[in-house]
Amino acid sequence: MDIGALVTAAGPQAGVGGVLVVLLVWVMRNAASDRGDYRTALADAEQRHAAELARVNAARDDEVAELRDQIDELRARVDLLAAQLDDERRRRWEAEDAAAKARRGAT
Repeated sequence: MDIGALVTAAGPQAGVGGVLVVLLVWVMRNAASDRGDYRTALADAEQRHAAELARVNAARDDEVAELRDQIDELRARVDLLAAQLDDERRRRWEAEDAAAKARRGAT
């Protein structure tokens, strides 16, 4: 639609009001077109954002799973070291008890 031809043709017959109506219709059509483009761009941006969130969440889930595995390994190692420490303490106590019995028996 050529707006210049419409304004020129409607100008003398419709006056200023007619020209304003033609301009208003033209602006509304362009606004509707722009709004449609905006909605399309917004929907595309939402899809890209959702894909990025899914990717980030998947990476985070992988990292959390890896950290949980490391925590489990470290807990197992701590339990092993605690058991070794308890065994060492028991052996030391037994050695101290044996030394004390030997001293009491020797005197």
